[in-house]
Amino acid sequence: MKNFLSIFLIIFFLNSSVEAETVVHDKPIYSREKESAETAESNKSNEPEENEVYLPPMEVPSIIREKNKSEESNESNQNPNEGQNQNEPPESLEPPNIPDYSMPDVKTEPSTPPATEPTPKLEEAEGLEFKMINRDGVMAFAVIADHEKYQMLPVLARDKVPGRATVKQMSNEYNAIAAINASYFSLGGEILGNTKINGVTAGTTYFTRSTIGINSDGSTIFGRTNYYGNLTMGGVSLAIGGVDCERGADSVVIYNIHQGNSTGTNDFGVEYIVVDNVVTNIFVNKGNNQIPNNGFVVSAHGKAAELFKNIQIGDEVQFEETIIDVDNAGNFDEAVQVIGAGPTLVKNGAINVTVDIEKFPSDIRVGRAPRSAVGVTKYGDYIFAIVDGRQAHSKGCTLQEWASILLNDFGAVNAINLDGGGSTELVVKGDIVNSPSDGHERPVGDALIIIPRN
Repeated sequence: MKNFLSIFLIIFFLNSSVEAETVVHDKPIYSREKESAETAESNKSNEPEENEVYLPPMEVPSIIREKNKSEESNESNQNPNEGQNQNEPPESLEPPNIPDYSMPDVKTEPSTPPATEPTPKLEEAEGLEFKMINRDGVMAFAVIADHEKYQMLPVLARDKVPGRATVKQMSNEYNAIAAINASYFSLGGEILGNTKINGVTAGTTYFTRSTIGINSDGSTIFGRTNYYGNLTMGGVSLAIGGVDCERGADSVVIYNIHQGNSTGTNDFGVEYIVVDNVVTNIFVNKGNNQIPNNGFVVSAHGKAAELFKNIQIGDEVQFEETIIDVDNAGNFDEAVQVIGAGPTLVKNGAINVTVDIEKFPSDIRVGRAPRSAVGVTKYGDYIFAIVDGRQAHSKGCTLQEWASILLNDFGAVNAINLDGGGSTELVVKGDIVNSPSDGHERPVGDALIIIPRN
């Protein structure tokens, strides 16, 4: 009898103490699209992935209503996403048709220094200089270009987001004098940083991160920035979740010409086609719509779509955005080209590594690794620099060591870190001058190039 009573008490105790746990997500969950098997195979590395899949978790933007509160009770009857859990991201019917941007492996020997003898043929009269250091188990390279003879531009892989291609491919496409990998990016090729190409936004982040802006005269500004965009349609204003990025739950995203021909979205939202700031078409529960060359697409989901449900064809649209200069370094809104990455390495002629204040994760902030950077000299000339790592000929650098090399060996007075690890690559006159740590070129989301001025 005692044994029976004991067993009964144990069972009762266990049943009363174990409860089902309910997890409530107070932020949208961002999923990455699956790569094809060929893409995944081409991007394999024996080393841990570095930086390039760092996808920032963005807050759900606050919603501002300009209508009377009395109207709210009448709006829920026409929710295009009725019956769907609004606290979770929509479940895709099928993955968007994202092209496979993987390329055949370009094999290198990671234990052998790259072929830099003879060095790239750069003549002083060309306004170009190639530098290399090889000491204490560290091998680094830089190309310096006269800013009066050359211009520096960001370019997208395959000329659109999402997309991935090798730095050499992008260099060859533009017949560049030099090219270097640039922003952090997601596996699908979305640009993770405040990015502007020819005056049009191509990527955003709500983290405060180091950024370089290039003005129309070739001058540069270096500073930490964050992004803000606001959309107003039919008297309703809403802070957007980003530009040319994955649409999160209850959020609204802008897709423009940098996204390619279509939005690549699923069918769980509403998309408004905007031309000359006027709504020209509306698609409910139909994604992946065509992006007009002279406009953009407003893609809304969940609560955001509910707020805009009364919008009609012919309604006016106001879209305002700004790249906020946290350091008062200059006007990034007036800059023609913008690339955001980080952290800052050199500021006004002194080492200034801002990895802690910019809250980068440990895979970027800690240890030695292959690294890339963009900077300028005291004359305003452009510097593309990389250091090899994770190989017998070069162990890589910490961020502090990398800042020291940029300042003391390559003459940078301002410089920011770019994506690194297996993405690190420098191409000069069509030739790869370093040894990528993967043993082959890694397809990346974008690059910076140097081309002659017109």
